Amino acid sequence: MSYQPTNRPQIIAHRGDSGLAPENTRPAIERAIDIGVDMVEVDVRLTKDGVPVLLHLERLEHTTTGNGLLADHTWKEIQRLDAGAWKGPEFADERVPSLENVLDLTRGRVPLNLDFLSADAVGPGVAVVRDAGRSGDVVVSGCQVVCFEIMAAATNEITTLLNLDDLPAGIDPAKARAVAHRTIDNASELGAAGINLRHTLVDAPLVARARELGLRVWAFVVDNEERFGELIDMGVTAATTNLPELMLAVLGSRSSVAPGETDG
Repeated sequence: MSYQPTNRPQIIAHRGDSGLAPENTRPAIERAIDIGVDMVEVDVRLTKDGVPVLLHLERLEHTTTGNGLLADHTWKEIQRLDAGAWKGPEFADERVPSLENVLDLTRGRVPLNLDFLSADAVGPGVAVVRDAGRSGDVVVSGCQVVCFEIMAAATNEITTLLNLDDLPAGIDPAKARAVAHRTIDNASELGAAGINLRHTLVDAPLVARARELGLRVWAFVVDNEERFGELIDMGVTAATTNLPELMLAVLGSRSSVAPGETDG
């Protein structure tokens, strides 16, 4: 069975609790679990030898002690790098986790939201999820059209969202919402469970249209309390945030639905 959201907006920790711990690492994921998020979002890329690992940018120097492109390094080489010291000395010696590591770490504790940041990571990443027996509590949110083509039948068992992260180059920002609305029809044709898009493109008519087609709307990255409240009122299924503890407090102050309660 694919992932079933609860009947209140899901709070998704962006790259773990990345505001207070190094993104896409074990401490960030552990912190997110400890504060009670509904789901943890992580970024997935591929090493030179085909191992899916957690890393946002393609170059290593941004968040590790390595240099150059991840794709030019083997998993063995990546395991030697420090991926935590850049955030603070208390995180020194943290390593870049593999997707397999994180599936084991979060098993039975929290669902995962996977953002595949390169097309070559989709096939191996999906294979690792299936081999781990985690298809039912994993959502693929970073999935554009080519990703659906690669996943094929796997979308029947793994909840997959059509991602509207990259708008067409040069598009007039005033027309961006119209593009977002058209994406709903594309998602329906692809067999997606919903759409995942920037929160600034979400409005009430878009959510209503998605519901008409049986689709859910997931929004990212929401760090403003007032905007989060607006999204709740519109009826979004989930919001990804860098401030999960704050958004959980906002949700708690507005909702009588207990965390984890489902539609039944």
